[in-house]
Order: sequence, then structure tokens, then C-alpha cells
Amino acid sequence: MYFWYILKKYVKNFFTVLFALSVLFVIVDLSFNFSKLPYSSNLQVLYVSYQFLYAVFVLYPLAIIFSFLLTVSSMIKFNEFVSFYSLGFLPKKILMPFLLFSFFFTFFIFFLQSTKLAYINQYASAVKNSEKLKDKDLFLKHNNKVVYIKELNPIFKIANDVRVFEINGDLKKMIYAPKAYFVNNRWYAKNAEITYFFEKEWVKEYKDVCFLENFKPKILSSLKSLNEISFYDAYLAIRYFKDIDESKILAIVFFKIFTPLSMIALMVIFFLVAPVHIRLSNITLFMIQSIILSILLWGGELLLFKFSKQGIIPYWSIAVPFVILFVLDIYFLRRKNEL
Repeated sequence: MYFWYILKKYVKNFFTVLFALSVLFVIVDLSFNFSKLPYSSNLQVLYVSYQFLYAVFVLYPLAIIFSFLLTVSSMIKFNEFVSFYSLGFLPKKILMPFLLFSFFFTFFIFFLQSTKLAYINQYASAVKNSEKLKDKDLFLKHNNKVVYIKELNPIFKIANDVRVFEINGDLKKMIYAPKAYFVNNRWYAKNAEITYFFEKEWVKEYKDVCFLENFKPKILSSLKSLNEISFYDAYLAIRYFKDIDESKILAIVFFKIFTPLSMIALMVIFFLVAPVHIRLSNITLFMIQSIILSILLWGGELLLFKFSKQGIIPYWSIAVPFVILFVLDIYFLRRKNEL
């Protein structure tokens, strides 16, 4: 019974805080970019929707910790902590609803970040700039093939002016397709020009061809800028592509994973050091200190991400705050005889 009581309070506060933070993010963004939006009201609503969802992805770690602090301060104010402890509840039992929901929502976001929704900010930018989401002049290496794509539309999965050079020591084959389509996890082109070396001379023929399996258009679009990439596309990029900067991809992945986990680890520390009774300490001071530390941690993770993405520090440094906080969690739990 206690579990659902605490969970209900926390979930209510969580979605309230997350909604408020996301709306604030959208309002600030609109104040800077409203003049750049198209005049169409439908596109404006679409842009706001995209930005709101993007804000949820970015700000939910802060919502996890802020809603926790809001719930804890309410329970301290109304002497609910004292009541639970007087009934014999251990701290880890009271903490369990917070942890379970935080992990559940975090892994739910991880699932969404493995889909096309991971690129929601790119869609918003395309609406703002009144243009189709396209990339130009892509030049990448895939296994033993060098690929050049003049123009790629990742939304409609169409590539224009595709040239594939198959190299095995020397140049063995060239494929030129004015237009190619991504179908059934591979690229398909009608009447492509194929040039290959046969019996000491180059032979040219024209036919329909399928090529470049797992060469997903969203992966190509992401590798062009490396601002966003889904978990699944990051896995495929590292597995199938050569001559790419894996550290940038891993920096994005580590930031998405370890930022919310660091907030959850910090939540455990706050719970264990929080005052039980309103008369025992200054609750206002505790809240101010906790909020400042939470913002500093979130900002620190963002700063580490920016530095690692630029190659100034290694990508694994993003996980350092989580490791430190996890060790502190173990320390405080043992001191409280909870382990």
C-alpha cells in the first residue's frame, strides 16, 4: 500500500515538472526562432510539437531529480517520513518506488531513442528552415567499397547521383546510379551503369541492381553532422562503416545513457542525507543546495559531452560522474546499514 502511495505522488510530480520544463524550453525557443518559422500555422504547430518532444528527451533527467526533491520536501513537511520510519519501514523500501519509476521511464526513453524519434530535432530544424531534410556530398567507406552520394533525402529514403567504387587492392568495379531507393534494407537502382574489369579490359553494362546492404539513409544523414544518432543506428554505424570517428558516436551514446543514470545515482544520495523531520534542519536550505548540485551535475555532463565530441577528452569521461556517484551510493548505503 505504501508503495503505490509514494509512487502516485512521485509520478504526478514528475509529469508536472517535465511538462513545465518542456513548455518553458519551447517558449524560450519560440522567442528566438518564431520570426524564422514559415507562415503556415500547421507547420508552426508541427514545429512546436517537435520541439516539445525534443525537450522531453533533453530535460527528463532534470525532471527525475526535481520531482524527487519536490516529493521528498512534501513528505518531510507533512511528517510522512517520520510516520513511515515509526512504522518500521527501512529507507531502501521508501526509496524503491522512486528508483523503479525512474529506471522504467529512463529505459522507455532509451527505447524511443532507438527509433526515428531520436532525430526529432532535425525534423524541427527542417520545418524552421522551410526545406526538406537533405544531405549533400556524402563520401564514406563501407567494407571494401567507397561510396559517394551527391544528395540524400533520409526521410523518403532516396539518393541522387550515387557512385560506388569497389576496391580490393585495385579498383575492381564501379556502379553509377542517377537515383537509388532504400528497399528491404538495401539500395535498389533501375538501369544502373556498371563498369567492371574483365579479361584485361573495362566492360560497361546497364541493369537493375541491389547493393549496399545495411547502408541505412538515417545513418548516412547522422554521420554527415554527428549531432544526433539513435542507439540502433550507432550500433550499425560502428559495425559496418570504416574510416569514421567512432569516438563522436560513442560520445553521443554515452551522454544519452549516463546523464539520466547519474541523476538517479544522485537521487539516492539526496534521499539518504535528507532530514527526516522538518524541525531537525533547514529544509529550504537543503532544497536549494540539492537543486544547485543537480543543475551543476547536468551541466557538467553536457560540458563533458561537448568536450568529448570535439575530441578534447575521451568519450568514456562522460561516465566518470556516474561512477563517482555510484561509489558514493554504496558508501552511504553501507553507512546506513542498508547493504
